[in-house]
Amino acid sequence: MPREPRVFTACTVEFDRLGKRVRATTQDISRSGVFVRTDEYLPVGDVLELTLVLPSGEKVALISRVAHLLSAAAARALGRQAGMGFELLEQDSERRVRLNAYLDTLLDGPRPAPGAGGPEPVRVLVADSSTRLLERLSTALGDAGFEVEMAVNGAEAYSAVLSRPPAILLLADEMPVMDGWTLIGMLAAHTKLAEVALCVMSADGSDITRLRAYRLGVRDFIHKPFTDEELCIRLRRLATPALRPEPERVVLRGSVAEIGVATLLSLLDFERKSGIMITVAKDKVARVFVAAGRVVKVESSAEIEDPRKRLMAVLDWNEGSFEFIACDVVGTDEIGLPTQHILLEHARVKDEASR
Repeated sequence: MPREPRVFTACTVEFDRLGKRVRATTQDISRSGVFVRTDEYLPVGDVLELTLVLPSGEKVALISRVAHLLSAAAARALGRQAGMGFELLEQDSERRVRLNAYLDTLLDGPRPAPGAGGPEPVRVLVADSSTRLLERLSTALGDAGFEVEMAVNGAEAYSAVLSRPPAILLLADEMPVMDGWTLIGMLAAHTKLAEVALCVMSADGSDITRLRAYRLGVRDFIHKPFTDEELCIRLRRLATPALRPEPERVVLRGSVAEIGVATLLSLLDFERKSGIMITVAKDKVARVFVAAGRVVKVESSAEIEDPRKRLMAVLDWNEGSFEFIACDVVGTDEIGLPTQHILLEHARVKDEASR
């Protein structure tokens, strides 16, 4: 279900709000809706008459519904302008026919989008069984500049990825026909799809589910429910090439607030992984070196001389992001204790401090 093509054409828009006639602008129209640049917001779900003033001066008034809002804060985060998205409800009226005829003239001819000549929009395939969520995300991601395609189950998504791999696959863990976990496993069998960034949506935000996703190579995990702003920011981060290391080296990636450092080190110890865990939180940075599951060295921006105390300090972090990159780690063991001993000591100290 590809997103309908949008037309970029400057139009004036008029609508009534609290007894006042509001005039705004739009440069983004499709056959299904209009995004209006304004800070004169209406409640989502409101139905009203929206008047489009075409470049020719012709006015087309259509019954429309407020589909979503883009606040000033969210617009700044997404690099867009604030406004409202309207769904056009009229289908077969004479006014709708006139608007469609105008759009057809633009769709059949050249229609460079703003910033033409710049990078191509990032393609996102969204897979979820909820058509309501798909419609919402199609609008939000499209307004944020993504090219959006949708699938209602894992099997449909699998076929779409094989046919035309997207830059990002945003998928639900629970879907009919083929669930998200099965889909991830089937995609992993295709080495040519390694560059597709996977982001899992789940109503289960437990550490077990998050770790399951990261262990399967998922690059991000988002807990339902979430805001459109949060999702767009995360997908923009995934779409930035500089922030996407070689996929075969990345084992885990996520948020420290969602999965604690202690939980991560316990997992690496259990699976006897080797590599470097990079953790960043505001003005703090730490690198934890792990050899066959055992922490052997810690580098930190904090001025702490004792290696074990540096590790204990990192275990206290409760914000920021982490990324574990698999690689061989050699050198002297500066910690000198098994990881589980350190974790138990840290838990004991925290317990005593809380009393």
